[in-house]
Amino acid sequence: MKICINMKLLPIDLPTFVLALFSLCIAVVSAAAADHKEPCNYSDTVNITDGLRLKDGSYSFEGLLISHNLTAAYNYKVVDGIQHSAPKHMRGCVCHLKSCITFCCPPKLHYNESLQNCSANEEHTYSRQMHIDVKFYTGIEDKVNINDKFIIRYEFGCKNKYVDLKNDRFWEWDLFENGTLQREGKLYSTDEYCFTPLQFKKVWTLMPLTCQRYQRGFRVWIYAICTSVAILINTGIIVIFIAIKDIRNSNYGEGLIFHLFSLTIALALLVYLYLKNPLNLTETACRNVGFLAYFFLMLSFLILNIISGSFWATFSQTIIHSWLLKLFYGLTIALAFILKYLVKTIQDSQIARHFKPGIVRVWGILLYVYIPIFLTTALSLFCIVRTYCNIHDLPNGVQTVCGKDFKITKYHFYSYCVYMLAVASVWMREMFAYIFARQREQYFVIDFWSGICILILSIIGFLFLLCSNRFAQQWWTIYFKEAQESRLYTAAKFSAERKQPLRNL
Repeated sequence: MKICINMKLLPIDLPTFVLALFSLCIAVVSAAAADHKEPCNYSDTVNITDGLRLKDGSYSFEGLLISHNLTAAYNYKVVDGIQHSAPKHMRGCVCHLKSCITFCCPPKLHYNESLQNCSANEEHTYSRQMHIDVKFYTGIEDKVNINDKFIIRYEFGCKNKYVDLKNDRFWEWDLFENGTLQREGKLYSTDEYCFTPLQFKKVWTLMPLTCQRYQRGFRVWIYAICTSVAILINTGIIVIFIAIKDIRNSNYGEGLIFHLFSLTIALALLVYLYLKNPLNLTETACRNVGFLAYFFLMLSFLILNIISGSFWATFSQTIIHSWLLKLFYGLTIALAFILKYLVKTIQDSQIARHFKPGIVRVWGILLYVYIPIFLTTALSLFCIVRTYCNIHDLPNGVQTVCGKDFKITKYHFYSYCVYMLAVASVWMREMFAYIFARQREQYFVIDFWSGICILILSIIGFLFLLCSNRFAQQWWTIYFKEAQESRLYTAAKFSAERKQPLRNL
């Protein structure tokens, strides 16, 4: 009796256990990050290693006095908004004290667009330009001395820079007194552009190069195409499951419908973000789409816990009533909302940026995406192993389990096992691919293999969840094969009736 009670609580205990472990991980990481607070955003800092450190810990840099609480030691750099390891150096929040302007390369060097690095020009010499046109808030545009108005910092900023010397609009830009740049109606912050001397028609001109942080290369298109095909396959499975009464009324079929629906919505939102340039979205819109995708992704994995727990309970001869199952689904949705709210709260908190959500963080995607997926997948596989053991412990000659046909239910369970192993393989591959890429200090917004793996997963779902489903096979036999046989019989009868009058003639 004690075991039966535990089995009834199993589908709800698993998501609760997941939340407890996830909260514990966040608490540990938050405590570890508490002592590593940065005085300001990286984009507002300047390397002050060459500055003069005073007795009280403050720094004198380029005529500015930077207090101790505005300085910190950094062991990383940010390029394209992505964090990379770097030798330990001191940075200060200089841009809070004076407007900053970014140059791509140190003096006597210029940015070489073909080599994508800073190069010295041996054929031509040019003097360092000390003045620049600045547009003030009053609308007046005037030339100012760069050193008088701005703090110059030399940061590479981004790998891909927009250079189009033959485009007339490339030469049109406005620099504002706060250091922001406007080109073609778009504002760029100081970490989204950098100035460099450019030679055009044998004349050297100081020009801003804006960052191109979003490019639709082959990675994006392969990912988008494969994922879109996977979405269509999943949608087809969902529609057929809903159309078949025996599937949609079963606990197994109902769970698969909810799981595939949540997964499909999450994938559709991710494809939308990758095809729609995220840089053209407002911060609020980008956050909302991202958090919504996160909610549905987590929900899809939590529902797998219910399906796995339901199989465990069934082969343990424990009946789960429909009202209790609906309660479990409701609590699972609430749990997914809690996870989403927790991640959103951490994103808006003062925790160190390393531990905030986001694929560009060192810990973000591991802590808030892959760890919950790993925990939920591990718990589902644990339930599957226990279910497998229970099946072999059942006596021979069993015809039904909890009022369900034993053979059909066992066949569905084995098909579900294949799908779960595919799910675990795909997402563990995602996690290790990310970890290894970070160790090599490589980063890619899109891993096109992810799209291929998602497509393979949907094909496996089509074969083992739909084609191998006994109820779907019966439905196909009744509504398609019999209909085809009926059409063939009608056609043959009609042909025979047409031949009979000809014989009478």
